[in-house]
Amino acid sequence: MNPGTDSALFLSTLCPFAKADRAICTVELCGYATRIQESAQLIQLGARAGLVAQLTGLEKTTVNRLYRQLHGEPSPPGQMPFTDTWYRAHDRRMLQATLVWRLQHRLLQTGRSAARALIDAYEAYERLICEPLFDLTRVVHVPRLVNMETWHERPCQDCGTSFLAPVDSKKRICPGCRLYHRHRCRDCGFQLPLQSRGRRRETCPQCGFNKHRGRQR
Repeated sequence: MNPGTDSALFLSTLCPFAKADRAICTVELCGYATRIQESAQLIQLGARAGLVAQLTGLEKTTVNRLYRQLHGEPSPPGQMPFTDTWYRAHDRRMLQATLVWRLQHRLLQTGRSAARALIDAYEAYERLICEPLFDLTRVVHVPRLVNMETWHERPCQDCGTSFLAPVDSKKRICPGCRLYHRHRCRDCGFQLPLQSRGRRRETCPQCGFNKHRGRQR
């Protein structure tokens, strides 16, 4: 059997329009094939059937069938996270949250579908970050936290860059600056040496600036 026949048989098992006894709308079938392709990519990136159906608009039974054909087993049950506790536990997570939110926001402005914007944003995120901390589900939840007004953008008082922060947070410094200043003096930029037990010195040995009390005299 040639590849073209294989593709036709595969589509016929999924597509309700691919029947020999009815006329097929080319535009409708093309749109359906696009959603099937996006669904397959989302599943390969780690999305579960429920999330894929929600993003692509396909029926969950169709997505479950596709998931089983790609993985050889049914999609595991599971729900999206409801809180932002995991993200807030570390500055690196919040820093990467700002990145994935900006990627998705920019890509949606280009006219991409929600599924395509997520796929492209996640693949770009994995290439940009040396040690990515988010799986696909964590990436999906970031813009939802913004839409629910649990998070919002605010400018960093140090670098001026906008970053995502919980609305109940009093922090005015972005996660990137906070991470940077854990290792360098806030005043002169000198790299702070380690003390015993692996902690950084709080007072800069070069300029005398203390991160809690300011410049020492």
